[in-house]
Amino acid sequence: MNDQIMQQYLTGGVCILVGISGWLLPYRWNLLRLRRGLQRLVSERVNMIIPKVVGSIMLIIGLIIVIVTLCVGSME
Repeated sequence: MNDQIMQQYLTGGVCILVGISGWLLPYRWNLLRLRRGLQRLVSERVNMIIPKVVGSIMLIIGLIIVIVTLCVGSME
């Protein structure tokens, strides 16, 4: 397997893992939650929704990368 394809699979896999973590990790330990400065600007409900929205986007991007790599191969 060439390095370009391996890098594409790795990028897709990382995006998928980060996306899943946005959905499954509790808010306290979530990597995708807003931090102190931005957290005060929006309501509590929006703060709880943001990790799921960003996680969904990352999951979709990761799946697209993996599927395109399977179908097309190297995206040079």
